[in-house]
Amino acid sequence: MDKKTLAALKKLYRYDNSGYDAERGVSLYRLDSLSLEERRLLMQYGWEANELEWITHDEGNRKLMALQSDERLSWSGIAGAFIAGVGGSFPRGISPLMSYHRMLQMKEHEYVQAKRFICCKTCGFHKDQWENISYIRYTLHLGNVYGSSTTGAYADLTEIAELLEHSPIVPAAANIELFRQLIESLDSAPPDETPGQFEKRLTSSRLLKGTAGTRRGILQSLAVLGVLPNQILTLTPGQWTNTEEMLNGELHLNNTRGRSDMEMPWAGWQGKLGVNNAVLDQLFGEFL
Repeated sequence: MDKKTLAALKKLYRYDNSGYDAERGVSLYRLDSLSLEERRLLMQYGWEANELEWITHDEGNRKLMALQSDERLSWSGIAGAFIAGVGGSFPRGISPLMSYHRMLQMKEHEYVQAKRFICCKTCGFHKDQWENISYIRYTLHLGNVYGSSTTGAYADLTEIAELLEHSPIVPAAANIELFRQLIESLDSAPPDETPGQFEKRLTSSRLLKGTAGTRRGILQSLAVLGVLPNQILTLTPGQWTNTEEMLNGELHLNNTRGRSDMEMPWAGWQGKLGVNNAVLDQLFGEFL
């Protein structure tokens, strides 16, 4: 997406350009706030301002599972897009790594509420509701990660599949070098370094572009896939860990108590754990 189109989206999805649809419980955004040129840009891109979908637990998971046979999606394409995202040339590529993992591991299951949390113990789904898929996709273009939810992964992968069909996302040499430096920084961390301390070090180094949320999303994605090990659970690209297990793991960590922003599995990493090089090579070896 070019800068002019993204600027138009930022104008469209401003908070003060929204109206609340009380019947469906979702915010809608007004196209008439944009200039004629801006609306043409979005039309040329094929962007729908308010694509609303009613997402339920069962149907949402089935929609995600249907993507398992989509030949446009592959680990190679997703990994290349992720590295380009980390390198700053394609922020949209950051989220699909986690989304793709969720999609591949998703299986048919009933909603059974977790004991301590109001969500499905298997996939973490909270409740059936209307979703503005367009707004989610807009935030993905900013470099945010939505792959921790069924709805987010669905909105993410349905668009990234179209983008990859039109043009493969090949990370540039500069992207690969920045990704390599990030991995080296994690692998050589002091043994007692915490996730929060690493984030501060990463911010001060100015290695990566984007916001603190973007950097957190990158680290969380690497942790979900097992590139970054954690103290509580063993995670790999080829297995699914129930949301209830992940949330219960947070109860054993000091850095999640009283904090809503630090979550497993990234919260369970520590400097002494470094990087799981076998998983790193499995996912990103062709680029490194």
